[in-house]
Amino acid sequence: MNFETLLIEAPAEGVALIRLNRPRQYNALNTTLLGELGSALDQFEADDAVKVVIITGSEKAFAAGADIAEMVGKSGEEMLQMIQSVTGWKAISTFSKPTICSVSGMALGGGFELALQCDILFAAKGAKFALPEVNLGVIPGAGGTQRVARLVGKSLAMEMVMNARPMLAEEALQRGIVSRVIDADKIEAEAVKLASQLAGRAQHAVRTAKACVNKAIDTTLEEGLSYEQQSFFPLFDTDDAKNMMAAFLNKSK
Repeated sequence: MNFETLLIEAPAEGVALIRLNRPRQYNALNTTLLGELGSALDQFEADDAVKVVIITGSEKAFAAGADIAEMVGKSGEEMLQMIQSVTGWKAISTFSKPTICSVSGMALGGGFELALQCDILFAAKGAKFALPEVNLGVIPGAGGTQRVARLVGKSLAMEMVMNARPMLAEEALQRGIVSRVIDADKIEAEAVKLASQLAGRAQHAVRTAKACVNKAIDTTLEEGLSYEQQSFFPLFDTDDAKNMMAAFLNKSK
């Protein structure tokens, strides 16, 4: 795949890495980048050889937010049409395979919202997260208000959204936003290591697990438990489950 704003790598078997590549703009998200991200994810969704996707940026910036140069002077209707015209947001929110986000430097505004849509989020020490849209007279518009509130609770979310309160990686770990804080020179290797482990697991189980955890966030406990049970029993009919249970009893691989 050849893209203008992305670099695509294959760091391990079953693993695809998407590197945001607008270095002069600190990987600010413009329509070209989001469109190319959607195209890449659609291709990886259809490619059975790809089991896990990593999304990362540069050492200085994962993504510094939306590209303000594209937004200035636009009406609300024009912004709506622009956002609806790009496929990146929808592609990542509906992607069925595991996604790992590796953040170094800053993840601001839309960059933070993009990171929050990934399944597992790693942060380099000192990485900075914020939703500073209020400084431009607007609010987060790609899920930031909803996902942050679900992760950190009402009071802190209000500070972050209404007053652009920043958060460093170490606090993000305490608040449950990220799962690990790692040295900047090791973070990508750790992301690849985890991705390789996930790629080597039973894929029906992995993708079903992802769907169930996402359901827990999006619905009530009662509905989530029902969804989990509906998802649980069909897995016993997969070759993966049959072979792996037999191997476990036989003490073989």
